[in-house]
This record gives sequence, C-alpha cells and structure tokens, in this order.
Amino acid sequence: MFRALFGLLMCVAAVRLFAYGWVEEQLVAPTFHFLWWPWVPVPGPWGLRALVATQAVAGLLAALSPRPRPFLAVAMACFAWVELLDKALYLNHHVLMGLLGATLVAMPDPRDRTVAPQVTWLLRLQIGLVWFWAGVAKLDGDWLLRAEPLDTWLHALADLPLVGPLLDLPLTASAMSWGGAAYDLAIPFLLLSRRTRPLGMALVVGFHAVVGWLFPIGLFPALMVLGATVFLDPSWPRAWLHPSPAPPPVAADRPSVPARLALAALACALTLIPARGLLEGSEPAWTEQGQRFAWRVLIAEKTGFVELLVHDPDGRTTRITPERHLTPLQHAMMRTQPDMIRDFAQRWCGSGRVVTAESWASLNGRPAQHLVRPEVDLCRPEDELRAAGWIEPLASWPGRTARDM
Repeated sequence: MFRALFGLLMCVAAVRLFAYGWVEEQLVAPTFHFLWWPWVPVPGPWGLRALVATQAVAGLLAALSPRPRPFLAVAMACFAWVELLDKALYLNHHVLMGLLGATLVAMPDPRDRTVAPQVTWLLRLQIGLVWFWAGVAKLDGDWLLRAEPLDTWLHALADLPLVGPLLDLPLTASAMSWGGAAYDLAIPFLLLSRRTRPLGMALVVGFHAVVGWLFPIGLFPALMVLGATVFLDPSWPRAWLHPSPAPPPVAADRPSVPARLALAALACALTLIPARGLLEGSEPAWTEQGQRFAWRVLIAEKTGFVELLVHDPDGRTTRITPERHLTPLQHAMMRTQPDMIRDFAQRWCGSGRVVTAESWASLNGRPAQHLVRPEVDLCRPEDELRAAGWIEPLASWPGRTARDM
C-alpha cells in the first residue's frame, strides 16, 4: 500500500510541474544551470518535457501494477535526473522522496509477502529522522525566543478572513514556535508506541493539514502523512479495506550477515549526516554549509541582493546583474546561498579575470550584512575559498524581530 501510494505521489508531483507551468519556467527556460556535478547531462527542451512526462506515467503504473518495481525505478531515475540539473530546485522533501523511492525499488516484490522487518524499520527511520532533526534545528534562539521566522510569515497572513487577526498576534507566533518544536521532537516516539500511536496519527494529520493550508510547501504535508503510515501495523490496509481474517503471516528470510551490516551502516549514515552542520562552527542557515540534507525544515527566512564585479586584466570592471541571466526561481535562491553565488561567478571567470561579489543578505529579520566577502576572488578553487574564509560570519544580533524594524 505504501509503495502504491508513493507511486501515485510521484505521478502527482510530475503532473503539478506541467499544471503550474513549472516545466517551462524552471526546467526549459534556464540558460544557465546550477549543476550539482558538472558531468550531469542537460537534455534539450523536449527531453526535459519527456523526463517529467515519463515520471508521471511510470509513477501511475507503479501505483497500479502488481509488479511496481520496474516502473518505480523509471520514475525515480527521471525524478533524480531532473533534481540534479539545478540546485535551485532543491527541497527537503525531494531528498526524502529520493531516499524512500530508492528503498522501495530495492525492497522485495510485494507479492512475496516476505518483506523483512529491517526494511520496514528502515522506512520508519527515514521518516522519523525528518521530524527528529527538524525538532533539533528548532532548539534555537531565533525559533524559540524570537519566534522567527514564524512571526514574519504569520504577519504576512494577517489579511486572512477570520483567523488573520489571531495569526498576527505575537503570542501566536511564540506558541506555534514552541509547539512546532515539541511536535517534531515527540511525534516519532508517539508513533512508535502502540498506546500513543492513535494520538500521534491524529497530530500528524492535523498538524500537516494546518501547515499545508498556511504555507506554500507543496507535497511535503501529503508525503509526511503518507510516511506516518509506515509506523502502523503492517496489516493496516487489510484491516481497513478487508476486515475479514487475514491469512497466516509468512516468515521473512533472515538477511545475511553482510546485508545486516550494510543496513546498519546505512542507518548510521542516515542518522548522523544531518548532524554535520553542528560541527561546522557556523550557522548553517546563513552559510548553507550543512543546511541541505539535514532536515532543517521551515526555520529560515532569508532575503538577499547580489551583483558581480568582473575585473579584466586591462583594468576594466563590468557589473553583472544576475536577474538578467537567471530565471526568477534561480535568482531568488542564488542571492541567499553562497555556493550558488560562487557557481554563477565561475561562469564569468577565465582570461585572467577576477570576479568578486557585492552581496547582502538578511536572516530571520536581522539587519542586512555582507554574505560573501567583497574582496574575495570567486574564481579561486573551493578549497582556497574555504581557507580564505570567503563567507562573512553572521553578526550576533539578539535584538528585535522583523516586525519591530
């Protein structure tokens, strides 16, 4: 049931790209791509449209077919290819969809009814870690003491009928900030216990319904509600849809020792990799180092401004305005993310040029400050940039919220 519904979600995700015109705006329109790796091939316009259409069809077939694995593998391959084309497309729940999809492709054929418990627990771990690390990220002064960025976001919803004035109260932002942190930290453990599972499922549905209504976060609420079902007893679809007595369970083959070691290593990696931002010695939401694949969900509101200065060897300086060369989505993401500023600057390097950036950003209502050091040559290799401390540290500012400015 989970694999079928996940396939349907993959189909819906692709259809939404066509329905909202995002295939043309976000995939076909860019003349420059913030590639994750330089070897990722960029298809032409019809190739991009074909990738998304194939994902939609394959996801639907994975939901309907008694042999879903090949179709789901095709859907995930198309999905991964599109995601690797541009860092501007990054979303936390896209990473989660990739992890879950890979697990579902690798797990045994569902007709065998012999899925090892380790697979179920791997799915539970992947879903539970999203909530857990999202809760850890919220144990932060901005979130708990300043109620940011919720205070800013809720203030923008003050015009909503009936609930708008309530959402605009500072107390509402504080209550929702503390409640959100408590929810994220508690919900995996509520779902793991049979006694508290009904409460946990009710909270999951209610919480994500409200969040999905208030904020434009796409399919994330639906994905998390679907993910919560892996914490239920595996027989829940039969109990709900066919309340007749179930056939006796079939014992799963015990995984081999190498397989168990591989699963243990994977579980450790999935658990610990999101914690790497804590070791960076900087604020991940500001530097973006350790921010991705860390389940730091809905904790940052960043605005920014960037222009590049291209200094030619003959002494001439050319000012580059990124929004003239990027799509609106690319520009919105690039101007607040140092690595994307560097990637865009690399486009103008060569022939002895030096490229610097005039960049300003604001995090969670703080006064704007330099994001990238304006004197650093962004044409230098990444290891040299790190050694030069090319990202300006976030200034300490424990003062007002954005509403007070």
